[in-house]
Amino acid sequence: MREEIRRYIGGEHLMSTYVVALGDVRVAVDPGPSSTYTPLDQVTHVLCTHIHLDHCGAAGNIEQPVYVHERYVKHLADPERLWESALQVLGDVAREFGRPLPGKNLQPLSDGQRLFDAIDVLYTPGHAPHHMSFYLRDTGTLFVGDSAGVYMEQLDAIFPTTPIPFRPKEYVDSLRRMAALRPSELCYPHFACTRRVELLTYHLDQINAWMEVAREVVEVGGGVEDAIKRLQRVDEHVERVLGAGRLASQFFLRPAVMGLLDAVRRMAGD
Repeated sequence: MREEIRRYIGGEHLMSTYVVALGDVRVAVDPGPSSTYTPLDQVTHVLCTHIHLDHCGAAGNIEQPVYVHERYVKHLADPERLWESALQVLGDVAREFGRPLPGKNLQPLSDGQRLFDAIDVLYTPGHAPHHMSFYLRDTGTLFVGDSAGVYMEQLDAIFPTTPIPFRPKEYVDSLRRMAALRPSELCYPHFACTRRVELLTYHLDQINAWMEVAREVVEVGGGVEDAIKRLQRVDEHVERVLGAGRLASQFFLRPAVMGLLDAVRRMAGD
């Protein structure tokens, strides 16, 4: 059994927390930002795919054990640095997410770990160096976090989650690792679960195509707007996303394009 708890910012769907029952254990994946937190009374454990505020900002509001990447537990125990970084990158959007509180009961996660004899932990960097995905073996459900793009089911659209400092090779390697599991279902916190598992391989081709556009834009000295215009011509999903509201275009799409351009410039400088 799975429950979806939708989190909203300014009336727009920001992300979903998924709650899974495993016998006497009830696990919530990604509690969301602190400003949208609601008590998880029936939940026994909380898993964070990564420590970005839209996914794990509520860690300090929670009494139950909260599991995060082993090297980044300290950033939730004392989230001041995380908060300052979010303010610098996101500005007013970070304030909408709310200032995170220090975590109370933080537990480390490592690649290959098995939780509750049911969930396999996979290290899936690229979007972020602290990113984990969770594979529920009995059902074949893969909780992808931000390691496999943003999936907007109502628009039939998917696009990369590649903010600065995006790591292209790690992102692609993570996609291939997840696809190799041959999951039967994908659960995206942004914004739905789906049995269209072919989205993993589609997104692999998509990210390579977007990287090529980013290279072309950088070569001619272009910026974010130039890249978005080119992407509109080569990927019909972009046009759909641009008309989907403030969060879709300003919080998800634009930072993704900025991360791609930044990655290309860094690789050119190496």
